[in-house]
Amino acid sequence: MKKQDAISCIKRIDFGEIDAYGDPNLEKYFLDNDYWQRIIETPIFFVIGRKGTGKSAVYRIIKDKGMGLGHIVENKDFGEFPFEKLLSLEDSGFSSPNQYQSIWKSIILNLFATMISTNQSYCESDNVYYREILEYVDKCIGHSVTDLHKSSMNMIEKTSAGLQLSHTALGKEISVATNIDMGSKNLTAINSRLLSCIEQYLLTCGHRTKLIIQFDRLDDNYNQYQNVERYYHSIISLFKVVYSINQRFRALNINNAKIVLYLRSDILSQLSKRDAESARWDDFCLNMNWAIINRDDWKNPKLLQMVNKRIEASFVHEDNAPDFRMIFNNGFMKLRADNGEDVKDIFKYIVTQTMHRPRDIIKFCKCIQSEVNETNDLYFRTIKRAERKFTDWLVNSELSNEINPITGDTKVIFDLLRLLGRRPFSITDFNTRYKSVGQISLDADSLIYFLYDLGILGNVKENNGHNEFRSVIRNAGSLDRNMKLYIHPGIWTGINA
Repeated sequence: MKKQDAISCIKRIDFGEIDAYGDPNLEKYFLDNDYWQRIIETPIFFVIGRKGTGKSAVYRIIKDKGMGLGHIVENKDFGEFPFEKLLSLEDSGFSSPNQYQSIWKSIILNLFATMISTNQSYCESDNVYYREILEYVDKCIGHSVTDLHKSSMNMIEKTSAGLQLSHTALGKEISVATNIDMGSKNLTAINSRLLSCIEQYLLTCGHRTKLIIQFDRLDDNYNQYQNVERYYHSIISLFKVVYSINQRFRALNINNAKIVLYLRSDILSQLSKRDAESARWDDFCLNMNWAIINRDDWKNPKLLQMVNKRIEASFVHEDNAPDFRMIFNNGFMKLRADNGEDVKDIFKYIVTQTMHRPRDIIKFCKCIQSEVNETNDLYFRTIKRAERKFTDWLVNSELSNEINPITGDTKVIFDLLRLLGRRPFSITDFNTRYKSVGQISLDADSLIYFLYDLGILGNVKENNGHNEFRSVIRNAGSLDRNMKLYIHPGIWTGINA
């Protein structure tokens, strides 16, 4: 492909949005790795991945797929959820970090009850359990409630006797006791009876239509909460409730109801430090990992397939749609790596500057596209300018968002990284430089592990004249103290941009 043709192609590509949550064209270029089968048809309760790995895209596609198959999927966005209200309703009947289980169970059961009572396919007036659920929804919730997961907060009040159903739930006076609340309005008792009714109804109704509840963006603004520790406790409580209800359904052979949570992996790692029971969730997690690990992976990696799907969708009405490697070749750019060698594979060069996430690749491509649109040219400097824009975004938007909730010393940490330099260094070197910068809330050893877990630092050792690299992005396991450390190349560029 000639350079001018490549420029024309780049300008026409719809790379999409880096946040799939609101991308209007997602269905056109979504790379479906059989997510419905892997998440809904198997015992997966939690979809885990770093920010930007496509969790929200899967969340949306599962909803669309479910509706197409005739199932009922309730997607609940927690981006504007009143977490501060929830955190104020801790249940003194539970010890930390379990004090929010009653509230989460109430929210989930209210959702299931409303799904059953408001969908015509589940209407069975001769079923005693259906009638009981319907009565509860009529008298305690109502059938026209929007954002029930948020509104459920108004149904609960904290009293000296514990958490109770409010007498004015959702703005309506509850004057008649239902079989489910039995007049006590005690939240634990209501949850117990409502769960039993839902289970018995699903066992006796004979319907195979699935009821799926999905929670996304639980982590959207968590670094802004007044008490982040209580936030962690609330998410631990939620995980335990979802695990418990899903496992109860499985034990009863109820295969048409399920709750799925979507959460960032860095937050899950914080949960495991606070609750030993979290280890049992591992077998029920789908980890969103796009990492390119070995040489064979570079031939046609999923990250490349994802980009090519977007390019193909942009040229859908043309016979010979180009692909990424056809457009971005080094024949006319003469791009060079930092060691001075010619870059033969532009895609590989881009990936090495990223955290191997779809969001990163799309952002980098959009930065290149912006440069091409501005200059109407495609040279070595085009890619390098795009690289500076991308890495500045990676450091100051993405990674800062992950660092700040743990330690607010982001600027000092970046100063420390600059002092360490781009050459491999030892833990002793790190400790020496650590002492020379301003105070950091994490001690030196904790900071090393934290930066490794974020992918900012990696391990490196020389083997027969070649460097061997390992990092959390591409390898399992934790930091190896016997190996030297290096700063991720994209991070190094970003902190010096």
